[in-house]
Amino acid sequence: AKLESNLQSLPRQRAIQCLITDRDNEQHLLHVSNNDGLSSSILELKDHKDIWPEVAYTRTIPVTSTTLTSLFASQGIAADRYQALVMDTQGSELLVLRGSVPLLGGFRFIKTEVPDFEAYANCCLLADMEAFMSEHGYSELSRRKFAQRPQGGAYYDVVYRAR
Repeated sequence: AKLESNLQSLPRQRAIQCLITDRDNEQHLLHVSNNDGLSSSILELKDHKDIWPEVAYTRTIPVTSTTLTSLFASQGIAADRYQALVMDTQGSELLVLRGSVPLLGGFRFIKTEVPDFEAYANCCLLADMEAFMSEHGYSELSRRKFAQRPQGGAYYDVVYRAR
């Protein structure tokens, strides 16, 4: 409801509530965080607390996953109408991309948030993202560090460009 309200002045935008991973019809628990849901994830918090110690999960919601490929098909969304895919999925970015392989060739740019440490248990790491993106014809265009872990490691916003 909050997202729909935020989109009211943007008539070409629409909100779609779903969990995107690498598989259709899998059951997951979405862990809802106490920071207005900003750190909510299907993954457990791990070293995320080293940067944001105040963040905790307050409840869980059962959700069923779909792939971005299936979502686009079911919603009649043509991937080739979009130049960029922008992701911030709290550690599951690689799951999103693995379920989007048939669409990837249509995106000129992919922007993602990714840490180089295990912020969430078994999350996507920067090295994993770099390998996947290279394998699928993308190279890094820019990288901006926006949070530093005192024990080492950081969070980055990374933009990749199709080669």
